[in-house]
Amino acid sequence: MPENIMKDIHTPAAAPRRGAASAVYHLGLFLTAAIWASTFLNIKIVLLQLPPNTIAFLRFLAASLALGLYMLCTRQPAIRRQDWLRLAVCGLTGVALYNFLQNQGLQYAGATDAAILTATSPVFLALFAWAILKERISRIQSLGITIALAGSVLVATNGSLANLAMNPLRVYGDTLVLMTGLAWAAYSTIVKTLLERYPAATVLGYSTFAGTLFLLPLSLAELPINFAAVTLSCWLNVIYLGLFASTLAYLIWNLALTRVAAVTAASYIYLIPVLTAVMSTVYYRQLPSLYTIIGGLIVLGGTYLTSRQ
Repeated sequence: MPENIMKDIHTPAAAPRRGAASAVYHLGLFLTAAIWASTFLNIKIVLLQLPPNTIAFLRFLAASLALGLYMLCTRQPAIRRQDWLRLAVCGLTGVALYNFLQNQGLQYAGATDAAILTATSPVFLALFAWAILKERISRIQSLGITIALAGSVLVATNGSLANLAMNPLRVYGDTLVLMTGLAWAAYSTIVKTLLERYPAATVLGYSTFAGTLFLLPLSLAELPINFAAVTLSCWLNVIYLGLFASTLAYLIWNLALTRVAAVTAASYIYLIPVLTAVMSTVYYRQLPSLYTIIGGLIVLGGTYLTSRQ
């Protein structure tokens, strides 16, 4: 990374950057969207050999080890006691709850469906701000919320309410994935306040440690597991999820929130279902259904309207 970007990793939030430095942040957000898009396929692959909560724990255990080493080498500041509760909530929502819901849902939901439903997180962010922070929702945002939810129903039902009865497990999986948007909205709201006081690397490190501790009992509940039967390919996917999706991508996201408007950063979430659909088509050599495509476009359009100020 350029020197001024590396400096931002170790300093609290400041004014948004312009010019070449700003372009680097936008490039980083695109990279983050691409990495997170790929996780829907990675997790589907790993779920064939490992249970969902164990995947989440191992993923963030790897991230915790990498971040812990990094924080020791760079001498990151400690989190003050008065901020411990906020940090714990960040770990609970953005790490433990988000990944618990995503991994459980992906057992039954398709990768492209899950990516589309995850892209509704700006809708939940607007509702969260209205209910908790008492922020006003404009008419255009209300319209966007309605449109996005309608698109989500279209994706989940595949164009027919009869599918709710025919494939209840898929609806269950889609519902769990949809709830990840609520978890991510809570995380993004709270982490923004912490980034005003601490460097991005510090907030990420401590919230990852907290989230990993929350995931530990969920993982232990899935024992015994025959780890000897897990293939090298599966372990490589777990390492990818830990080092790239849970360390690098989260760090870029937190760093971007210190230099780019939250609405601007959230707009990159719209790219995730598009990139996932492309990756899924290449990997599985199968196009998504017409209703999934139409519903996805409706979700993205509604989410875009919701993010407008």
